This record gives sequence, structure tokens and C-alpha cells, in this order.
Amino acid sequence: MKVSHTFKSPEREKLEIVSGLLQQAGYKVSKLSSQPELFRMKVGREGVETEAGERQRIQGLVDHFEIEYWSYTIH
Repeated sequence: MKVSHTFKSPEREKLEIVSGLLQQAGYKVSKLSSQPELFRMKVGREGVETEAGERQRIQGLVDHFEIEYWSYTIH
């Protein structure tokens, strides 16, 4: 399965750190953009085995870095 994640935060630095960690884990960062007072990043990865495992892995990063918004889609 393939997964796509979207993260949003008013702090660009948080997203850059998360981006680096996810790239080291095999994720591809496809977009880091800014809107007024809000930054958005999209990342994806192929080879996801279970939705629950993927959700748990990313939830840990979201909680640790206090990312304000996160959503994902599994294809």
C-alpha cells in the first residue's frame, strides 16, 4: 500500500525536522509550502503493511513535535 501524509504547522522548523527524520526512514517529501502564518508539508511512502502501524509510527512524531495538524490517506 502507499501512504500520503499532510502536516501543517505555524513553525517551519518543526516541519523541517520531521521532514529530515521521515526522509531517513524512506519517505519522500513532495512539497513544503507556506500560506500566511502556516506551513504545509506532504510526504509519501510505498510499502506500508498496515494502517494501524503507519498511524502509530507517525502519531509519535506528531505528538513529540506538537504538530498542529496531520492527516493521511492510504491507497
